[in-house]
Amino acid sequence: MSQSKSGSGITDKGATTIHDSTKVGEGDSLLALNKRIEILSEKIDVLSSEISELKTAFEDLSRVKEFLPLNIRVVEVRETTVEEAKKEILDYCDKHKGGIFYPDDVADELGLDLKTTVEATEELMKEGKLEEVK
Repeated sequence: MSQSKSGSGITDKGATTIHDSTKVGEGDSLLALNKRIEILSEKIDVLSSEISELKTAFEDLSRVKEFLPLNIRVVEVRETTVEEAKKEILDYCDKHKGGIFYPDDVADELGLDLKTTVEATEELMKEGKLEEVK
């Protein structure tokens, strides 16, 4: 009898790991083959159950999505100093001349912390390198 233990199941949130122990070897008896068929049937039942749970979770997420703003973005924020942020903000403004920029949008675009961006923007305005639009 040939058996393999390669993992092929989902193990998150309590799902059962399914091992492949159903390889058919030459000379396997009818009893061994029937046992493997039974094991495969159990695996199919487990997978069907997990698929149903995933479908339900997906439907729940789809319903929740209706209540969320359409333009959600995940922004990875980098650690930087105010001086580094000032340089990046000035470069950003040079590349987008003539535009009106808000600190939160600039922070998102550059991946900067909002507090650091606001502080850098205020310093740049005090230095006369940026001006506030009212």
